[in-house]
Amino acid sequence: DELAKQIKEGKSEAEIRKSWEPKLAAFKKIRKQYLMYPDFE
Repeated sequence: DELAKQIKEGKSEAEIRKSWEPKLAAFKKIRKQYLMYPDFE
């Protein structure tokens, strides 16, 4: 598990959150196509 690995490596919360950004952006791009209403962000 990526998160467990990062925690064991002693990464900070900020570093862990930053590592999620590329996959989160890709998810949001795909998700946007299927939203019935404007996104809340």
